[in-house]
Amino acid sequence: MSGHGTPIPMTSRPCGPLKGTADVPGDKSISHRSLILGAMCVGETHITGLLEGEDVLDTAKAMRAFGATVTDHGDGEWTVQGVGVGGFAEPENVIDCGNSGTGVRLIMGAMATAPSTVTFTGDGSLNGRPMGRVTDPLALFGTQSVGRQGGRLPMTLVGAVEPIPVRYEVPVPSAQVKSAVLLAGLNAPGKTVVIEQEATRDHTERMLQGFGAELTVEETGKGRVITLTGQPELTPQAIVVPRDPSSAAFPVCAAIITPGSDVLVPNIGLNPTRAGLFATLQEMGADLTYENMREEGGEPVADLRAKFSPGLKGIAVPPERAASMIDEYPVLSVVASFAEGVTDMQGVKELRVKESDRIDAMAKGLRAAGVTVDEGPDWWKVTGLGHGNVPGGASVASELDHRIAMAFMVMGMATQKPMSVDDGSPIATSFPIFEGLMAQLGAHFGFAHLDTGLLYRAVGAKVLAGGEPVAVARARDPSDLEDDTLRTPEVAQAASEVAVIADVRRALVDFQRSFAARNGGAVLDGRDIGTVICPDADVKLFVTASAACRAERRFRELTEKGMDISLETVLADVKERDERDRTRAAAPLVPADDAVLIDTSDLSIDAAVARAVAVINKAR
Repeated sequence: MSGHGTPIPMTSRPCGPLKGTADVPGDKSISHRSLILGAMCVGETHITGLLEGEDVLDTAKAMRAFGATVTDHGDGEWTVQGVGVGGFAEPENVIDCGNSGTGVRLIMGAMATAPSTVTFTGDGSLNGRPMGRVTDPLALFGTQSVGRQGGRLPMTLVGAVEPIPVRYEVPVPSAQVKSAVLLAGLNAPGKTVVIEQEATRDHTERMLQGFGAELTVEETGKGRVITLTGQPELTPQAIVVPRDPSSAAFPVCAAIITPGSDVLVPNIGLNPTRAGLFATLQEMGADLTYENMREEGGEPVADLRAKFSPGLKGIAVPPERAASMIDEYPVLSVVASFAEGVTDMQGVKELRVKESDRIDAMAKGLRAAGVTVDEGPDWWKVTGLGHGNVPGGASVASELDHRIAMAFMVMGMATQKPMSVDDGSPIATSFPIFEGLMAQLGAHFGFAHLDTGLLYRAVGAKVLAGGEPVAVARARDPSDLEDDTLRTPEVAQAASEVAVIADVRRALVDFQRSFAARNGGAVLDGRDIGTVICPDADVKLFVTASAACRAERRFRELTEKGMDISLETVLADVKERDERDRTRAAAPLVPADDAVLIDTSDLSIDAAVARAVAVINKAR
């Protein structure tokens, strides 16, 4: 997906329990800062776990344009060969920051005190956002800026040739503004001081100290005073990016509102300046717990377990908490829709100037879904309807905002009717595996799903119990697919044997084709879907892996269930089944001529899902 390309409508449907582990991407805030600070070092910074969303990739491109050597080694591993503080070269072309407000504001700060002229632009959403709250304090260093009316991109900044240190009090809590001033202060002589009345996320301060800058933080009666000594030589670092709490918010909130759900979200950074949402959810009565609490790289980390919570209550969210969860208010408002009573969110003026006016965008969408919302300049209130009572059934505008799109996709999992957004493409900016990850947990994004292999397993199971194959196939019942015993080796063997019976296959074909033709589309998986069942399908994927790889996966699955079986036996069963399926007269196991081959032998689940989603999105 791309926030710059053709709109991608998305629909989320009510679904069954969400189950499993949600490995969300790396922290976006830390990913941006790792690349920028690495570029301002002398030497090589090594980064693992980098979020490879479009926002961060645009920052990587920008650092290359400024003269740093930025190398992608695969699987989230990157290196940055920096040019030192004040060493940024003047880019040859315009810097396109896509949809990233964080990226453009931090980069503006990093180049503001270097002697270069840089023009910034972005997509329609970013170009509509005012930049005055960043360029105004940068002007105090001596930086000049010229942009569109209202201080909007495209905008050209002329870096200060002889910068002076600055003392600046942030008027509205904003980690982006604070960070831009501190990054500009790196190349200014003397001490740059930033004062914030309310603490915002402190990744910039922590990371500047980690890279060797002289920086102090003092809590005073006038606020939080941050003092940076300029013109240091930053030291390259090895950075392990923790997983993003803002991304974790979506599977956590989805599990809380979806009946029967139990989802583990591991390795989430719980920096106190980022974890406000989780405290708020607990206060609303959510079944949300921290497991395996620990510290990694000086940051608190835990595994989050979120379970369905039908008794949520609306609360007044403390205004002083807003800075620690500002990006999570959209999805919090979704949770509030399923609570009883009013959730009051005050002190959130910054939401008006994010990728969209998030208060306005969420209020319009929630109202369309049957939820009462009241709003003001820096506040809004959501009157919840309680579990099971939110109508849904609306199509809403994402406003080119990734968090708005994801929030309504979460909402659709628990409303009475599906929820749709006009464009889900911006999701790729921060959470490129969102669709695949949520689908893996059990979410239904626009398509109903049928595991056709279970049809044959259900028939095989009844045959083992004494049923006649064709009669069993003709008398199929959807509840048969919910039998927990269908995953045993004995049932798998029986399924393979009945699948070669032509009359059994014919008995199940009509059901499968009817399922595929349902309104809203469907996903079917099975060995003959692309060749026999749906030869005219919009997208065909032939997903495979080596016999050894499949046997190893199956062996682990069976032994984890307590079965006493050898890997050799499982491998032999896999090979025997493959041979039988390839050589059978009826619907043999072969890829369709126009199918896209995806070999998962060397792919993680996330990587395989992402590859499949990419093929589907390309075809949409």
